[in-house]
Amino acid sequence: MRHRNLIGTILYAVTLSCIYVLGLIGCGRPGGPDALKILTSSLPEGTVNQPYSTSVRGSGGTTPYTWSVMPPLPPNLGFDTITGAITGTPVTVGTSSHTFTLRDASTDLPPVQRSLALTINAPSPPTITTTTLPGGTVGLAYTQPVQASGGTGALTWSIDVGTLPQDLSLNPTTGVIAGTPTVAGTSSFTVRVTDTAGQTDTQALSILINPPSPPTITTTSLPGGTVGLAYDEGLQATGGTGILVWSRSGGSLPANLTLSSAGTISGTPTNTGTSNFTVMVTDGLAQSDSQNLSIAVSDALTITTTSLPDAEVGHSYKKTLQRSGGVSPFIWSVTPALPTGLSLDTPTGKISGTPAAGTAGTYSLTLTVEDSSTPTTQTDSTVLSLKIKP
Repeated sequence: MRHRNLIGTILYAVTLSCIYVLGLIGCGRPGGPDALKILTSSLPEGTVNQPYSTSVRGSGGTTPYTWSVMPPLPPNLGFDTITGAITGTPVTVGTSSHTFTLRDASTDLPPVQRSLALTINAPSPPTITTTTLPGGTVGLAYTQPVQASGGTGALTWSIDVGTLPQDLSLNPTTGVIAGTPTVAGTSSFTVRVTDTAGQTDTQALSILINPPSPPTITTTSLPGGTVGLAYDEGLQATGGTGILVWSRSGGSLPANLTLSSAGTISGTPTNTGTSNFTVMVTDGLAQSDSQNLSIAVSDALTITTTSLPDAEVGHSYKKTLQRSGGVSPFIWSVTPALPTGLSLDTPTGKISGTPAAGTAGTYSLTLTVEDSSTPTTQTDSTVLSLKIKP
């Protein structure tokens, strides 16, 4: 009996102690810290010689946390024991296992641990993506990059086998092939690209350099000029390399006209007549072309018709207006309109037709002719009377 009472007393005391302790730390931890946990379940993979950054994370317990890791992380990677951050630039390839330990600031909770694997991969090698290069032309600047993907750090370019076209070079930093080729033909070569990890790739390429296209004069005729009027006309050409230079290789220009090296014929002609001459254009590679041309210079445009013959109602009428000078073709016009039954042929200046009934009378007409002079057309006008008899 006495033994039983002793056991009951002990159980009662233990129960009171548990109630007291639970009151301090919480039964089921109401109001107390949650269980300390490591939340990170895996680490991202990294690449040799590439910056790496991640963090292991925890929860529960009482902050601040204290982290540790065993064994140490791979070379060149650091571990922040306060934040759990893993940073650095790994320099070795492989997979290693590390046990991370998390301690909180309290003394009530034990530390927790988790083993995580960290994989550092070899860098992807550079791959040259340029498989063909466009052709070039002798004497014309050439610029074309050779491109690559992947690789680690800065890429360095070089010619591994063969040679580039003459006067072209490969920029070792940018991979740009540039220069002004001077010899036609096909050049075959192999380019090599190397990254900072020593990884390389090569690609066989070729460049066709075409011979230069010579200049071709496209001007085949020139407008006429007029004595005393400024003349300005440019010669045209296609093709050629570099700057084109014009010159007269035969014949003579109209008096007081000159040909500039840029291909402009200009001046104010002083004499009438047709001048025949040959022009030549030469490019930067001494290639040339020639063309025979002529310029007809005439007097100033003047209407020489001074009167119109009488017409008669119901009878056929014909009269061609006359002019001198000017540059053909010509366009004639009249104001006001001719009497009913008569018309003016604008290219020839011919008035023709049969005056209609009721048109008898005298008409004052302003007749105008316009030529095709350049750069400004000439015109001349005169007022003439036309009498139509009944």
